[in-house]
Amino acid sequence: MQLIAVLVTLAAVSTAPRSGVSLTHSADSLVSAYAQSAKFSGDVLVARHGRVAFEHAYGKANLEWNVANTVETRFEIASLTKAFTGMAIAQLAAAGKLGLDDPIAKDYPAAPVAWKDITVEELLTHMSGLPSNDLKDFTKGIAVPYTSDELIATFRDRPLANPPGTHWQYTNTEYYLLAELIEKFSGEDYGTYLARHIFTPLGMSHSGFAPTTAVIPHMAEGYARDSSGFRHRDYFDRSLEIGAGGVHSTLHDLLAWDQALYGNKLVPADYLARVFAAKNQGDYGYGWFVTHDKRGVRHWHEGSDPGFAAFIIRRPEQGLLVVVLANVEDAPVREIAGKLEDLALTP
Repeated sequence: MQLIAVLVTLAAVSTAPRSGVSLTHSADSLVSAYAQSAKFSGDVLVARHGRVAFEHAYGKANLEWNVANTVETRFEIASLTKAFTGMAIAQLAAAGKLGLDDPIAKDYPAAPVAWKDITVEELLTHMSGLPSNDLKDFTKGIAVPYTSDELIATFRDRPLANPPGTHWQYTNTEYYLLAELIEKFSGEDYGTYLARHIFTPLGMSHSGFAPTTAVIPHMAEGYARDSSGFRHRDYFDRSLEIGAGGVHSTLHDLLAWDQALYGNKLVPADYLARVFAAKNQGDYGYGWFVTHDKRGVRHWHEGSDPGFAAFIIRRPEQGLLVVVLANVEDAPVREIAGKLEDLALTP
């Protein structure tokens, strides 16, 4: 009987979640190796059911002044911004101000004839067929502000890449147009809308969408890399990515965001379900990739901007959140986040 009891105890231990002490040691050893080889500078977080299991800051927020990153440092999160744009559109739809299945020509009268069959949801899920744009399309250059009309003009008169609803193609252009809809139907500029309807209600006091020239307390400097080492990132105006990027945030603010997505604090349940439906070729919801594997459902997104990189993973069935924020643009954030996820989910 004693032998059976021992075997049962050993079995229970072998299948138990990794302990906090074990995760802390393993996760820190993992990320420290990247930081010590100068591949990573930034912050990481692993949380379970809303509680921090591991968080740590690595590297420098400012190399010139030798200022270290802390877990309160703010980072640009690049395309992780799309999830906030998607939520804003879901909120406006829940309030009856626009329809997710409406053609955008109804909401954006300046739409060309080629856009007549594109729906709002097809913009959200990258199924619209809108063409992407390139540096050459920003005819004023990338270091000056663009109005919404000027930004949309960089792709408005170009042919569709595909007929609406037929092919998945990831582009920023769709989210530029969604930002325009947010401003039109809310009567607020994009940054103000996010602050009033998402950041403030969730207590995300260290998040925002600010002009490139704004002074933001505790903001990391972004870096690129060349043959001689680190250099300042390339300059571009924040208006060039409105709706698609440009939000800055912190580990704890993104944890608050994660927790809000488990309930109906931001939108009713039926609209939240549409945010994560992702019934398309790209497995893409409203600003989130939604994929499935042997562990269950996985919500995730990567972000990349000059000077910054970010990756977020949500495992709602396990209550797991992994966030990696970097102020070096070529940091392997996807790789680090995936390895932290494996550590957290491996007994």
